[in-house]
Amino acid sequence: MNQTATAQTQNRLHPPTNQAPPETTQPWMADGLCRDHAPGMFFPSDGVGVDKARRICGECPVKEECREYALTYRIEHGVWGGTSERERRRILRDRRLAAT
Repeated sequence: MNQTATAQTQNRLHPPTNQAPPETTQPWMADGLCRDHAPGMFFPSDGVGVDKARRICGECPVKEECREYALTYRIEHGVWGGTSERERRRILRDRRLAAT
């Protein structure tokens, strides 16, 4: 597959948002429990790591804001708001289907 076809497929599967992630942190980020842990914990390479990150997110007071941030800006890596990359893709797909 050439680069153009690859980009077209990627855009179809994950339509780009019209918004770029902000350069600065958001006010709610200061309240995230993740701030007390190593950043790498939220970018795991296996399911066990995802579960560990989810446990921290489960108690987080800004879990909803974090998840929506990742969904809005199409962040494809890491655990955000207690959701994995796969879960966020599913949420976005379900939202697209519900909107049609």
